[in-house]
Amino acid sequence: MPTVVQICIVVATLALVAVAIVLIRAITQLRSTMAQLERSMAQLESTIPEIERTVIEARGVLDTLSQVAGRVDGLTKEFATTGSKLARASSLVVGEVVEPALQIAALVKGVRAGASALAGTFFKHRGADTAASHKGGNHHE
Repeated sequence: MPTVVQICIVVATLALVAVAIVLIRAITQLRSTMAQLERSMAQLESTIPEIERTVIEARGVLDTLSQVAGRVDGLTKEFATTGSKLARASSLVVGEVVEPALQIAALVKGVRAGASALAGTFFKHRGADTAASHKGGNHHE
């Protein structure tokens, strides 16, 4: 066999060996990747039920919050109604109690002022009559 053919056979054999080595390494890497993928899938499968439970709990919490918000809304309406009733009641108290009480106080003040003026006039005239009768010493005996 000529030397060129032998060299070609050696080069072809070396190329074939290199391709085989690359294929073996690729297959090894592929097996490693597949093993990692299987572990990830197993973890994902074990996590899915936990995620489902979390979603169900979140829905329950949201439902509870919705009910609480409805109750708070109802309480707010009741407080508004009660506040309105209290405002009307205080208006009635002011209209029915305070205003007549102020009128009575004004009347009492007027009566007191009138009585004071009348008493002042009465005592002023009486004092003048008594002073006129006692002028001049011992004439009254």
